[in-house]
Amino acid sequence: MPQTLNNENDYRITRSKGTHTTSSSQHQKQDHHLIHPQDQSIPPNDESVTTTRQYLGDVSNQFGASATAKSYKPNLSAAGIKRIPFGGDVAPLQQQQKPLRPTSNTIKSGSNPSSYKSEVPSIKELAEDNNNNNNNINTTDSKENQQIHNTLSSVPRLPQKRQATESSTNLVEKLHTQTNEPQPSSTNQGSYKKARLIDYEWQDLDEEDADDPLMASEYVNDIFTYFYELEQRMLPDSEYLFKQRHLKPKMRSILVDWLVEMHLKFRLLPESLFLAINIMDRFMSLEVVQIDKLQLLATGSLFIAAKYEEVFSPSVKNYAYFTDGSYTEEEILQAEKYILTILSFDLNYPNPMNFLRRISKADEYDVQSRTLGKYLLEVTAIDHKFIGFRPSLCCASAMYLSRLILGKTPIWNGNLIRYSGGYRVNDMKVCIELIFQYLISPVEHDEFFKKYATRKFMKASILCRSWAKKFNSEGKDLFDESLSTHRIDFE
Repeated sequence: MPQTLNNENDYRITRSKGTHTTSSSQHQKQDHHLIHPQDQSIPPNDESVTTTRQYLGDVSNQFGASATAKSYKPNLSAAGIKRIPFGGDVAPLQQQQKPLRPTSNTIKSGSNPSSYKSEVPSIKELAEDNNNNNNNINTTDSKENQQIHNTLSSVPRLPQKRQATESSTNLVEKLHTQTNEPQPSSTNQGSYKKARLIDYEWQDLDEEDADDPLMASEYVNDIFTYFYELEQRMLPDSEYLFKQRHLKPKMRSILVDWLVEMHLKFRLLPESLFLAINIMDRFMSLEVVQIDKLQLLATGSLFIAAKYEEVFSPSVKNYAYFTDGSYTEEEILQAEKYILTILSFDLNYPNPMNFLRRISKADEYDVQSRTLGKYLLEVTAIDHKFIGFRPSLCCASAMYLSRLILGKTPIWNGNLIRYSGGYRVNDMKVCIELIFQYLISPVEHDEFFKKYATRKFMKASILCRSWAKKFNSEGKDLFDESLSTHRIDFE
C-alpha cells in the first residue's frame, strides 16, 4: 500500500517531475539547467508533451533532492520565475529535507564520472524504503512513466482545509453535562460553587460566563494575577515631588485639573485619563521638568494615552489649539518622542478601570455604586497624596466607600475580598482615610468637581461631599466591624 504523503508540496513536486518531458532538443539546450536530470531519461512523446509547468521540475533542487543542489543554484531571473516573499526562490516556504540515498543505478559501471548525473528515486521506491523493504526497482526507462502514473493515482490528496477536532456544539454540551455536584445554597439569587478557603468564603461568579467568550472566564484569573504583579512595576516614585527643584504639589494639582478639563473637552475614555497621569508621574520621577514645560508635558502625555486607548484619537492640531497657541504641533510631536524615549516605550500600565470592573462583578454590577466608585477612584489619581498607591488598592477602597455611602450591608464580604485581589478592611484603612479627608476638605480641583457634579455622573461629587461632612459631624466609625463579614452574607 503506498504511503500517504504528509507534505502537500512533496506530492505536487513529484507530480511535476513525473509528467514533465521535453518536446525538442532545443528546449533541452536552453533550459538544461532547469530540467531535472531524471526527466532526461524519459523518451519524448509529442502527444503528451506539456510545457506549461516545465520550470517546476527544478523545484526539487530547493529541497535537497538532487546531489548537485549544493554546488549549483539555477538562474531564476533568466527563466522568468518570480521570487516569493518569506520563502525560497520558488516554494512558498523553503523546507529542508534530508538528501536521498543514491541507488544502485545512480552511477552505472563504465561511465565517465564527470558525465554521469544523479538520479532521484521514484515515489514507489521511497514508499517501499519507508516500509523497510529495501528492494531496488530496476525497470527500463520505457516503463517508468507508467509506474509513476499508477503510483500518483493511488496517492490520496491531502485535504486543503484542516478539519476541526471536535465540533463546538459537542464542547458546549460537555460543558453543561459535567459532574453535577450538589451546590450549596446561598442567600443571593443564583447558585455558585464555593471555593475551599480557610479564612473567608466566596462564590465562583465567573462560572456563569463560561458560555461567553468575550468574558474570557478561562483566563481571567491568570490575567489579573499578571496585573497584580505588573502594577507594582509601573508605579511612579512616591517622593518625586520633593526631589524636583521647581515643582511643588500645588503646581501638580493645577496641572492635573487642567488635564481633566482637556480630557473632558475631547470626550475621551476614563482609561485615557488614568494612563496620561501615570505617564506624567513616571516621567517626572525620572527627569527634572522646568515650570514652563509642565503644560507641554501634560499635553504630550494625554496625546500618547489617547493614541494607546482610544479608537479615534484627536489630531495633534486639536491639542495645539487647546493650549491657546502656547505650543506648536511640532513641539507636541517632539515632546511625544522624548517622553516615550525616557519611558522606554513602556506603556503596559494595568488601568484602574480594569480592577473596578472586576470588583463590580462582586457588587452585582450596581450602577450607582460603580458611578460613585469612579469618582472616588479619580480622586486617587488626581490628589498627589496617592502617588505610589497600587491601583487595585485604590479601587477596593473606592468600592468600600461607595457601598458605605449607599448604605449597603454588608459593606465588605467574602466575594468582595476575592474579586478585589484579596484586600481586607485592615489593608485599606490608610487609603480609605485619605479619600475621606479629601471629601471633607475644601474643593481643590474645580474642573474635576464640576465634571462629576453633572447629571451624567449622578452628581457624585456633590453627593459624596455632603455625605462625608454629615458622617464626620456624627462621629461615626468608617471601619465598623459589625458592617463587614468574611462570609458571603450575614447569617
